[in-house]
Amino acid sequence: MPRKQPLACDTQAIAPQRTRQRLPEPLPRDPLGQRLCQLFPYLWQAIIAPTPANANQKPAWQTLTQYPLKPRSLWTYWQDAAQLVGVRFGATTTYGLIDLDAFSLHHPTRDRQALTTLRAALASIGMHQTVLLRSSWNGGLHLYIPLPEAVPTFGLAIALKYCLEAHHLPLQAGQLEVFPNVKRYSKAGEYSEYNAHRLPLQPSSGSVLLSDTLQTLPSDLPSFFQQWDQAAAAQDLKQLHQAIAAAKKQHQYRSYNRRSNVALWQQELENEMEQGWTGPGQTNHLLKTIGCYGVVFQSLSGEALAHYIEHTAIKSPGYREWCQHQHEISRRAQEWATAVENYYWPLGTPPKRDRSLSLTTAANNIVNFNQKRAEDAQARIKQAVLELTQQGQLPDRPTARAQAIASLAQCSHTTLQKHKKLWHPERCVIEPLETVAAASQPPALEPTKALKEAPREELHTFTYMKGRGHDAVLDRTYAKVI
Repeated sequence: MPRKQPLACDTQAIAPQRTRQRLPEPLPRDPLGQRLCQLFPYLWQAIIAPTPANANQKPAWQTLTQYPLKPRSLWTYWQDAAQLVGVRFGATTTYGLIDLDAFSLHHPTRDRQALTTLRAALASIGMHQTVLLRSSWNGGLHLYIPLPEAVPTFGLAIALKYCLEAHHLPLQAGQLEVFPNVKRYSKAGEYSEYNAHRLPLQPSSGSVLLSDTLQTLPSDLPSFFQQWDQAAAAQDLKQLHQAIAAAKKQHQYRSYNRRSNVALWQQELENEMEQGWTGPGQTNHLLKTIGCYGVVFQSLSGEALAHYIEHTAIKSPGYREWCQHQHEISRRAQEWATAVENYYWPLGTPPKRDRSLSLTTAANNIVNFNQKRAEDAQARIKQAVLELTQQGQLPDRPTARAQAIASLAQCSHTTLQKHKKLWHPERCVIEPLETVAAASQPPALEPTKALKEAPREELHTFTYMKGRGHDAVLDRTYAKVI
């Protein structure tokens, strides 16, 4: 029996659906324009500006946000002497770019070895040849780094950053910048663009090809493309990919440490505040914790900080049962607000305290502070031993005695081990002692006295505990246009 031929409609029904692919935008007719568009293919968020009449005037750049620039339009803008045009980077790139401002300390007019140092740094990660241009009439330089094939843009950005930093060439706006830049992480639903740069050799822009001695070279597009191809062929891609992989690990480690240190500190403070009072003798500790959180993570100061400390403390668990300073909580909150404002600063802002102290002075301050803490602990241990003895509740066995003293003296077992001679059955003979009144306890427990007697530097502990921004947690990226 002959096989039945499927109907046309049946053929369409059983034919697999084809994914519609977006065709590339048509390139300019001019071969030079085609090559230019192929070298700079990412046309989203392109920038344009009228050519300034004054060579020292900065262009008034504007970003095209509604739609991507067409390749033919890019070529038209590039040829127009009255217009300047620039582009950004996509997910991959076939070049990098180093920008030296005309007034940069790394500019060859100020540092004759600048280009040699930069190129030596780039060679250490496989980029052995570059193309040097004057970027505009003002004398700034662009050092292009052509690549023979595309690499991940962000990977190249961090490889350049860490490479230059390792050679004592830190990135700084107006001094030394790289493109693509290490852009910020995007939030969900958002997309952050890389910084834009102007295109090379545009008519009337002042951009020209330069020799290593900063002499002007023939500056037409064919000469530029010839230098580009020679430089791309000289690069060591294997070495560059290894550098990118190492840079990614380094960047992830730094980012994790910045985020985890701050997040862990914030979580610890929040846990302390959530627990509140669980016994006597905790008021100073909790008021300081609340004040620290208010300054660092709430950016509070002055009366607002004191109000925050007071009302947070009153609402905390265990306040009514255990806080023995309820009659003076307003005064205590004000005292601790003053103390923590000199001790901490809001996250992401410059530190307040003077860092010009010598190492000797800082070391002495730490010693003095630790000595006072030790004296305070010894006094509390003595008082606890005395109270337990008078009440007939001092255990004979070392472990039980240590637990009882630690609970009453509000100190750790590690501290007790340092001062065995004050309480241990084998090291200490308990004799009747004069009762130490609560009012005569060491001044370290009274914040007002502590602030008056001790230099302010003694309140400054470790740098990594302060509310400081991450070069990160927090790199603040700007839309730099050159």
